Amino acid sequence: MAYNSPFQSAPQHDRQHLNHKVSDLSDSPYACDEASPARIRGRESLVSLQSSYGSPQLDSTWDGNTNEPGSSWSSPFGGPPGGRYQPVSPPSRSASTFGRFKSFRTRVQDTIHEDESIDMALLGAAAQPGQSTSYEPVPANEPAVDLSSFSGPMGHQDREFLRVLQEQEASGKLTGGIGEGMSPKTTIKGDQLVASSPLKRSFTRSFSMKRTPTSKSRAGIKELGQNEANRRGEVIEVIMEEPTDVDLSSMVGPNAAGMNPNRMSRSQLPMQPSKTEVFYPQPNWKPFSMRWPYITGIILLSVGLAISMEILYQKSAQEPLIKFQKATDIGPGYYFIFKFVPTIITVAYGVLWQNTDFEVRRLEAFYQLSKEGGALATESINIDYVTLFNFARPFRALQWKHYAVATSSIATLLAVSLVPTLGAATLVLGPDRDTRLLDPNAERTITLHPILSRLLTMSFFIIAVLGCALFYQLNSRRSGLLSDVKGIAGLASMAVVSHIMMDFKDMDVAKPKDIHNRLKFRRYALRNSSLVPEDSTPVSRLESDKYKDAHLPENPHPLMLRAEGCIPFIIGILLFLGFIPVFLFTPASALTDKAPWVVTALAVCIKLTWGSLETAIRMLEPFYILSKRHAPAKTLTLDYSAMPFAVVAFRALFNRHWLVFLVGWGTIMVEALTIFVTSLATVEGKDYLEILNRVEEEHDDEGGEFLQKGLGSGSETVLSFTVTLVLTALILLYLCVVAATVFVRRRHPFLPRQPNTIASVLAFVHQSKMLYDFVGTAKFTNAQMRGRLESLGKTYGLGWFEGRDGGTHCGVDEEELSNNYKHGVDYSQGNKPWLTQWQVF
Repeated sequence: MAYNSPFQSAPQHDRQHLNHKVSDLSDSPYACDEASPARIRGRESLVSLQSSYGSPQLDSTWDGNTNEPGSSWSSPFGGPPGGRYQPVSPPSRSASTFGRFKSFRTRVQDTIHEDESIDMALLGAAAQPGQSTSYEPVPANEPAVDLSSFSGPMGHQDREFLRVLQEQEASGKLTGGIGEGMSPKTTIKGDQLVASSPLKRSFTRSFSMKRTPTSKSRAGIKELGQNEANRRGEVIEVIMEEPTDVDLSSMVGPNAAGMNPNRMSRSQLPMQPSKTEVFYPQPNWKPFSMRWPYITGIILLSVGLAISMEILYQKSAQEPLIKFQKATDIGPGYYFIFKFVPTIITVAYGVLWQNTDFEVRRLEAFYQLSKEGGALATESINIDYVTLFNFARPFRALQWKHYAVATSSIATLLAVSLVPTLGAATLVLGPDRDTRLLDPNAERTITLHPILSRLLTMSFFIIAVLGCALFYQLNSRRSGLLSDVKGIAGLASMAVVSHIMMDFKDMDVAKPKDIHNRLKFRRYALRNSSLVPEDSTPVSRLESDKYKDAHLPENPHPLMLRAEGCIPFIIGILLFLGFIPVFLFTPASALTDKAPWVVTALAVCIKLTWGSLETAIRMLEPFYILSKRHAPAKTLTLDYSAMPFAVVAFRALFNRHWLVFLVGWGTIMVEALTIFVTSLATVEGKDYLEILNRVEEEHDDEGGEFLQKGLGSGSETVLSFTVTLVLTALILLYLCVVAATVFVRRRHPFLPRQPNTIASVLAFVHQSKMLYDFVGTAKFTNAQMRGRLESLGKTYGLGWFEGRDGGTHCGVDEEELSNNYKHGVDYSQGNKPWLTQWQVF
């Protein structure tokens, strides 16, 4: 707008120019004269505008107000008293309209014509209506500050802000950085990616001018894009360019008369179609027991044991391996090798396979999530291979086409159960039992059973083949993990990036069947170390019909911690303890002489059952600590189920978790039980009793030399038999006492369901306020996560709490909670006793 000035000047039309001060900040197409200032200056208001481009300087004064020459600013109130701003005239170029305006000489400050005073070059940078410039992003390295620690009592504005957040959470909108998603940090063109690729053309292709087919080019660019994302360790976006067959722009002829080629719209020109694709890094962390050196080692060990068994059998077929008349004739070294080394080798061989099998089953869900297109919830986050019964795992894995788990489970079952049993039955003591009893001084021999030894050799070869198949399966796919996922904190950090938590709404105390029905038709994926819903791949009819029924146990307590599981196990241990003197000192010893593998098979059954008990204690220990309230931050990162054999006992001892230590130490002792029980299977207990009776009658200790006397019908001495028998009884008593202690201390359920799947754990924390502390921790290691949580100084518990949506929820959250969890009592219902499940209270 302009205002009327009292100054009148003579007309000077030759000094009038179209350029003015407004275009001083733009790239105007109009050429400025040399006298115009070239530097960039501040923009004046249109009200007080006095153009310095060709405008005359004020040479007169009014009311004592003087405008100095060269000044680009004029007084905004330079008019007479009572003067007002004159509105901008309508844009018209007619002579009648132009005549109303004075020249620059007659009117120094004239009306600005909008039709000629607007710089069209400014329109390119104009903001769209209703939009504003966004704020600058917060730097990634800016430390997080918890402002709540500086605040006092909550005021009205704080309550209003909290109410808004709760309303957003209740409506399905995640807050506080949860569910922000992932965006590419780098954009790369496909041509640049190919140019920077280290791949080289082959010698024959370097002379070929034939273009690679488009499909192959895209496949190659996709491979390069994935490799680049893996190398960078971040999400990248690649522009996939597909060249057209014909470039129509080369056929454009001369311009038509009067047509400006610059006015041709971009849609009229043939454009090169392009497509962008996002690539996520696919790390491939795996524990040592799943890496190629370890798998290769147990494969070579299997082959070596099979060859050794065949060599020993060939040698045994020609002549006995060992000859002796009395047990004292065998040296201590030969005795140890004969009695213990074979069983130690077979038991240790099974432990090596157990370590691999445990990790394969634990991480299979993440391998499924890392596949292209993700996996169904039933095949990934809602799958349970940890607590599933040993002999049922291969069949369930084959049903879901998880061939790595099936291969590992079969190989482990053979190595843990069949190999020790055949190893104990392969060694044969000759002659037979009746001959040894009739002639105590007869020569005794140790040979290999021709059939059982060949079965053991075949077992080793079969396990080696399964190991090769497992080696291929583990190295032909990527885990998608950057580090080990341990505890509640590991899963929570992976789930805060996407909106996956909204899938568990109102499922705090839901049963596994309800979770299965909610998620069975949903697909999830592991992208950039984060769990995300995969909505791009629909569920087929075959997949929807395949997983209609739930397979998870409905009872919130594992079987081995309930009366129907633990009490029969304790009774079985006591029966086995009573069976030992029966087959040693009664005529029932004929059974073990004909089938010595029976005792070893019973010991293996005890070992497998004890493993189920240990698995339940491992899985529930962090949640049991949280149920006691005010647990330290390290409880969220504690995961006994991710620790290898024998490490659990020492770690629990260090953490002072005594029950876990007792159970873990029992796992070590149950392996020794198999070794000791196998050595007792070939002993005739009657000889032992006769020697003891003879010593008592003659009162002849001979300085303890009777301990070195051999048992006439076997290969044991009195001392070795006594030590083996005592150790076997002590181990069985220890297992019985520990199992009874576990049942007494852990028989009551303290969770609404078992935390045996990823989905079950996420349902416990989907409304927890502590999830705000896990934002941006998806790539943290377990040690980094523990350090972060401990630096916050918070404690955690399991029970009822007020969630982020303002409602009452059950699960794991930071203290203070509203109330403890009591099985069968729904605290969210308030004082409604008619809704209480008194039958389970």
